[in-house]
Amino acid sequence: MKKIIVRLDERAPAECVWRKFEADGAEVAGWGSLADLAALAAGYRLWVLIPGSEVLLTRVSLPPGNRKQLLAAIPYALEEFLADEVEDQHFAVGEADQSGALAVAVITRQRLDYWLELCRAHGLVPTGLVPDTLAVPLADSDGPEAAAPGPSLLLTANGSALVRSGLQDGFGMDRDSLAILPGMPGIGNEPRLTLYHEEEAPELPEELAVLVARRHRIGDVFALLAENLREKATLNLLQGEYRPQAHWEKHWRRWRLPVVLVLLLLLSHTGLGLLENQRLSRYHEGLHDEIIEVYRTAFPAAQRIVNPRAQMEHQLQTLRGADGGAGDGRGFLPLLADGGPVLSGADGLQLRGLRYRAGELDLELTISDLRALDELKAQLESHDLEVDIRTATTRDDRVQARLQVREPR
Repeated sequence: MKKIIVRLDERAPAECVWRKFEADGAEVAGWGSLADLAALAAGYRLWVLIPGSEVLLTRVSLPPGNRKQLLAAIPYALEEFLADEVEDQHFAVGEADQSGALAVAVITRQRLDYWLELCRAHGLVPTGLVPDTLAVPLADSDGPEAAAPGPSLLLTANGSALVRSGLQDGFGMDRDSLAILPGMPGIGNEPRLTLYHEEEAPELPEELAVLVARRHRIGDVFALLAENLREKATLNLLQGEYRPQAHWEKHWRRWRLPVVLVLLLLLSHTGLGLLENQRLSRYHEGLHDEIIEVYRTAFPAAQRIVNPRAQMEHQLQTLRGADGGAGDGRGFLPLLADGGPVLSGADGLQLRGLRYRAGELDLELTISDLRALDELKAQLESHDLEVDIRTATTRDDRVQARLQVREPR
């Protein structure tokens, strides 16, 4: 996993050092301002080392009980050991040791906010914030860490000292106070201390020198810290309200109600749109079915209906005489316009069928008697139409006839 480890101190943001770890294991060292780091940090997890002197690493033994309630009581269990008010401190909880005592890191909210705002001001969002004391190696670099590694002491050229006394234990101090280390918890009086130093031969108090089991001369303090920071084993200060996602949760709590209302409005609008589309789709299908029904009524002989509108227009063109059958080109509609009033006004007439072909209109009808049929013929001829009675049969006291009507030739 790609990550960047950066160390911040009083020189930031103008100066800081970092180390990039690529997914393939490659490492790249860097130095510059936080703005320079931000330009190349996209896509990397960012771990920030801050001065260990600003963080109190201690342990608290809690009685058995509800863990959540016990964790909430930790600040008050440490209250008597703190110089500032509990409300002004941030507490991060780590792992328990073999005796069950929990590791606790304490830092003032003011300093924690300072480091975080320093990063955010340059577009950096840390994944973890760790005191640099917890990046000091616990065991000899020549082999793997032991099950119960001994303590380590890192002496820097600027006169500071970092003490790592356990997996999540340690503290920062100045070199003038090294004489108090022998006998302290985690240090003891046995010669098992590992010393890391920048200087050629640093001077140690005699009582401390006898506790040193190994010495390592180092050329780059930060390189040592970056190589030995263990993300899963360290104590990350970004807990509780300072978790990386907590910044967004604050904004979410503020904008949650407006966002929910907007989403409900959008869902409502979308739902209404879908309902309206469904309604229009059903209406369109109904209209399509009605058009087909009208077409079948007008042209009962039609077998295959693909596009009723286009087929209707084609048939109407044909009926208007587009096929050139009528002598004067007026076609079906002029014939129907001239003869229609006569047919609708004839008493006892029932029209049974109507066909148009080649300028001639064939009418199949029933009428009351032959006299009425002759009168009908005469009325049609009075409208400047030629009429031939093709058949006329009397059945059940009515006359069934077929007439052929056309324009005068």
